[in-house]
Amino acid sequence: MKLLGIDHVALNVSDLDRAETFYTEVLGFEVTHRFSRGLRHLMLATGNAAIALFESPELDTRPALQHLSETGYLHLAFKADRKHFEAIVEELKRKNVVIDSGPVRRGDGESIYFNDPDFNHLEIHCSD
Repeated sequence: MKLLGIDHVALNVSDLDRAETFYTEVLGFEVTHRFSRGLRHLMLATGNAAIALFESPELDTRPALQHLSETGYLHLAFKADRKHFEAIVEELKRKNVVIDSGPVRRGDGESIYFNDPDFNHLEIHCSD
């Protein structure tokens, strides 16, 4: 088997409109598709990353996400260019995103960690 890569990552959100605002206005993603059959969801993309957000208003993912992230490091990491990393950190702060950790040295570069409005754990990493 030879796969080409990851097509997208799917995340559960309780309020699709709120999540769309966060991923587009805060993180700079663009909506590429909207779906209303079955679970209401949409596809977003930026650079070579694509995310599907599925609206599940009754699903309380916070306890599971906290447990998996604290004991198993579940998170979604985005790549940034080193020359833009400091500006990205400052922009997140201006947009009132609480950075849980970082910038911290990780592997070949630096990372910051934060949550989206539904407590999905996110990382932005830049290599040296």
